[in-house]
Amino acid sequence: MKDAIAVVGDSETVLGFRLAGIQKAFESNRDADAALTQALAAQGVGILIVSQDVFETASAKIRKSAEDSTKPVVVVIPGKNTKVAQGSANLAQLVKRAIGVDIMK
Repeated sequence: MKDAIAVVGDSETVLGFRLAGIQKAFESNRDADAALTQALAAQGVGILIVSQDVFETASAKIRKSAEDSTKPVVVVIPGKNTKVAQGSANLAQLVKRAIGVDIMK
C-alpha cells in the first residue's frame, strides 16, 4: 500500500487540497494541537502538509514532534495569513531526513 498525502489547515486550505484530490484532511480552526496529533498518528500517511498558521499556533511540544517526524515527513506551507513558510527545512533536507539520501549530490 502506498503512503498517502494528508493536509492540516484551516477550512479553506483543507477544501483546496480536497478539490485537488487529497483525501486525508484534518481541519484545524480552533485546536491545532489536536489536529496535528491526529494527523501525525494517522496510518498510511507519508507526507503531511501543514499550513504555517496552524503550525505556529500549535504547542512547542507538538511542533517539535512534527519537526522530528520522519514518517510522515511534515512540510509547512504558507498559510492564508503568511507569504513564506518560515522555519521549515527545504525539500532536499526533508528528503534526506526521511530516507537518508542526499538527493543534491
